[in-house]
Amino acid sequence: MIKFYSLWIISLLLSSSTVFAQDNTSDFKNIRKNAISVSVLGISPLVGITYDRIVSENVSLEIGVGIPSFGAGVKFYPFGIKESKFMFHTGLSGTYLYTAAFGVWDKDEDSGIFVGYVPIGVSYFGRKGFNLGADIGPAMADQTLLYYNLKLGYRF
Repeated sequence: MIKFYSLWIISLLLSSSTVFAQDNTSDFKNIRKNAISVSVLGISPLVGITYDRIVSENVSLEIGVGIPSFGAGVKFYPFGIKESKFMFHTGLSGTYLYTAAFGVWDKDEDSGIFVGYVPIGVSYFGRKGFNLGADIGPAMADQTLLYYNLKLGYRF
């Protein structure tokens, strides 16, 4: 089951042609395209480290590892990515949460659970590398629930 979800996440990230689009505008060229952040919930529940890469003027990819999980996702910025401005974003993320560490969900066939998440929120990329993101949205696991993410980091 883990292989299925891992393949699903990878194919989702690679299937979008806009992910690999290039743009030559001067504002976009000057944006720091990589980020390392500390995250609460989101891609790496409960607490974890994420790596984020801006791949076009409107799209970023994210991977993360946390206690006790790993995940990946794509975020779409419909109004573009800009420094020193709050930006609306949405996207699609998937996380595999190792539940045996908590003794929750009492699953006999599996020691983890896949959580699919649709983040809707805001991001802020400062000129000196400051990175802030917050979102909330529906998540699907064994049941539908409200999920959130708070992220603080550095862009380089």
